[in-house]
Amino acid sequence: MFFLLLHIILISGFGLFLKDAGNRGHRLNPIGLINYLTAFLISIWWATQAGNFEFTKLTFAFGFTNGLAYSTGFALVTLGMRLSGIIVTIAVVRLSLVVPIVFAILFWNEIPNAWQVVGIVLACCTLPLLGTRTPSDSHTSPRSQQGERSEMKQGFALNSSSPSLFPSSPFRGEVGKGLGLFIVALLFLNSGISRLAMKAFNEMCPIEQKSMYLLFLFGITTVVYTGVCIYQKTVPTYWEAFYGVLIGICNVGGSWAFLNALDRVDALIAFPVSGSGGVLFTVLIGILVLGERLNRKSMVGVVATIFALIFVNLKGE
Repeated sequence: MFFLLLHIILISGFGLFLKDAGNRGHRLNPIGLINYLTAFLISIWWATQAGNFEFTKLTFAFGFTNGLAYSTGFALVTLGMRLSGIIVTIAVVRLSLVVPIVFAILFWNEIPNAWQVVGIVLACCTLPLLGTRTPSDSHTSPRSQQGERSEMKQGFALNSSSPSLFPSSPFRGEVGKGLGLFIVALLFLNSGISRLAMKAFNEMCPIEQKSMYLLFLFGITTVVYTGVCIYQKTVPTYWEAFYGVLIGICNVGGSWAFLNALDRVDALIAFPVSGSGGVLFTVLIGILVLGERLNRKSMVGVVATIFALIFVNLKGE
C-alpha cells in the first residue's frame, strides 16, 4: 500500500503545486517547460538504465499522441483551476478514466458488468455538475491577484504580439455556465484521449518499450513548451524552475509509484483507490490548505465522481 499512497500524493501534488505557483504570481508557461523537461530527462535516464532503445511505429505514435494531449492538458488544467478550482478540475481529470473504458467496450469487445455500467452512467451525469462555476475565486488572495495581473501581460488581453497558451485574464470575473461546462468537456475529452493512448500502448505494444514510450511522450511536450517560451521570449525564474522541477518529479514519480503498486496490490484494489483517493486527497488539501470553497452542485459532482470511479473499476466474478 505504500507505493499506492505515494502515487496518490505525487499525482495530486502535480495540481496542488501548480495551483500554489499560480497563487504566488508565477508564470505558468515557463513552469510547464521545466516540468516537462524534468520528466523528459528522467525518461532518458530510465531508457538508458533499461538499455533498450528499440521501438515500434505504434510506440512512437501513441507516445506522440499522448505528448500532444499532455501539452493541451496542461493549458486546460490551469484554465480549469481558474474557472472552477483545483478540486473540480482534478475530479474531471480522474473521471476521464471512463473514456478508455467505453472505447474498450466499443472496439475491443470488452463486456462491462452491471457495476461498470452504473459507473459510466453516473460519470455522464456528473459532468454537468462539475461544469458549474464555484465561488472559490471570491477568496482569491492579493498575491494571487498580482500574479493574474502579471500573467495578463503575457496573454491576449494586453499584448497580442505575445499570446499566452493560458489566456487566463479574459475568463476572470463572472463566467457563464456554458463556458464552464465547455472547458470541463474539453478537459474530460483531452484527458480521456491521453488515457486511451496509454491503454492502446499497453494493448498493442511490447511492454519493454515503456521507457521509450515515456521518452517520446515527454519529448513532445518539452518541444511544445520550448517553442511557446521562445515565442513569448520568457525565461524561467529560479522559483519557476523550482516549481517546474517539483511538478516534473510528481509527473514521472506518480507513474513509477503506480507501476510498483500494481506489482504488489491487486488491480481490483489499486485502480479504485487511485481514482477516488486522488480526488479525496485533493479535496482535503484544496479546502484545508488552499482555502477553496465549492458550491452545492460542485460538491455533489465531486462526491458522485468518487463513486463513479469506484464503480467503473469493479470487476465481475
